[in-house]
Amino acid sequence: MTTIVLAHPTQKHASFQVFAIYDAPDVHRVFASEEFAVRDEAERAAREMMEEFEADHFRRVVEVGERIG
Repeated sequence: MTTIVLAHPTQKHASFQVFAIYDAPDVHRVFASEEFAVRDEAERAAREMMEEFEADHFRRVVEVGERIG
């Protein structure tokens, strides 16, 4: 199973991060990690990764209390 993750900036990390996670019973890998300063670029990269890696899931990670949108 492949999941694409878009992580929003936090106090500890000031940029958007997009990465892929491959998770199988005996294999756990993070790959294709990229960082972006602009949200639109991160969103576009996440969509492209969804198609490129034929991902099963998409997950958005935000800091507690952050507004999305």
